[in-house]
Amino acid sequence: MPSAIVASPIRFAGWRMVAISFLILNCALGVNFAAYGAMVAAIEREFATSRALASGGLSMLTLALGLLAPMVGTLMRRVPIRVLMAVGIALNALGYLALTQASHIGAMLAIYGLMIGPGFALFGVVPCTAIISNWFNSGRGKALGIINMPAGNTLMPLLAAWLLGQYGLHGAFLGCALILAALLPLLWFLVDQPASIGQQPQGSSAVATTGEPALSAGRILCMPAFLILTAGVTLLSAAGLVMVTHLVTLATDRGIALGSASLLLSAFGLAGIVGAPLFGWIADRLGGGRAFALLALCQIPPWLALIGAGNSLPLLLVLAFAIGACSNAILTLFGVIMGDWLGQANIGLGMGLCYLVQIPFMFGAGPLAGAMVDRFGSYTPTILLHVASFAAIGLAFLLYRPRPAALMPSRSSVA
Repeated sequence: MPSAIVASPIRFAGWRMVAISFLILNCALGVNFAAYGAMVAAIEREFATSRALASGGLSMLTLALGLLAPMVGTLMRRVPIRVLMAVGIALNALGYLALTQASHIGAMLAIYGLMIGPGFALFGVVPCTAIISNWFNSGRGKALGIINMPAGNTLMPLLAAWLLGQYGLHGAFLGCALILAALLPLLWFLVDQPASIGQQPQGSSAVATTGEPALSAGRILCMPAFLILTAGVTLLSAAGLVMVTHLVTLATDRGIALGSASLLLSAFGLAGIVGAPLFGWIADRLGGGRAFALLALCQIPPWLALIGAGNSLPLLLVLAFAIGACSNAILTLFGVIMGDWLGQANIGLGMGLCYLVQIPFMFGAGPLAGAMVDRFGSYTPTILLHVASFAAIGLAFLLYRPRPAALMPSRSSVA
């Protein structure tokens, strides 16, 4: 790949990286996660399978992400990030192209596990977060909040529903492949490190980052701060994955038409445009730990209200928006807290190891919710299970503070 275009040494290029990362991450999450929720019922019909297996594509994706993310975090210390991202985008797009030829649910799940998941791991959350962390020492919460504003989660469910109606499931898969392929030219303008173009991270004058230790995987895995953060991110992310996978089918099961039900995922995604920067702003002022506790506790009322919402589309839209404002801020706080608690030099590997530990939870979240619906005939047991986890996480992050010895000197902030 050609060398990055050299920017002016006077004008700070970090905000250009924010804009590029925003576009890439929104397409990555919108295509691979948000659009899937609108396609679950079509997958179930097309492949004549159960709700649990139809929900399994995201589980295969997250399984591959969990297995490969530590390797991606390690590779980012040796290979230019944008090279890894180019490989990932190409593999992700080819995976959706392969899905247009799949005729069995087993083949679909294999493609998600062997092509789409690995591709997403190479260009999704971990690389984009690492690039923004390289460019911002101060205001990191704000910058991460911007790239995690889920415009893709708002638009992709509607686009997927339209493609399903016009061209069927295989046409929707082809549309996903074309969207991903269109991202490749953006990488020409992406710069991994400020030093590559003679610049410094924002706030670097106040923070010394050159002396940060690059910790080994074993050291990170033994740190209480890492374990606490991983537990919180895992449980909240599992709840968000269940919501993305099952929100549309929850509504259609209550008699709401698919087109109208897809609006719920759009409301869920649209809320992140408010929630991601809002919680990033809160983290910059109160610290990532307290912001994460607030995020968990704020989800309890709207999740509980889902039980009694019935088939009222306006009420379900309000609840989807409230839940989405919190769920779509998880990645923002994940990056902020990882940098605060482990140090900027360990964000990539730390996030990768976190995804590895998440595997059993993220792999099983969607199918477990589907199986619970098959067993109990409603989503109520699943909702109550997640509400209990929100209460536990909120309490844990209100009380826990990493010991000074566990903190890396990434930047000065209130944890």
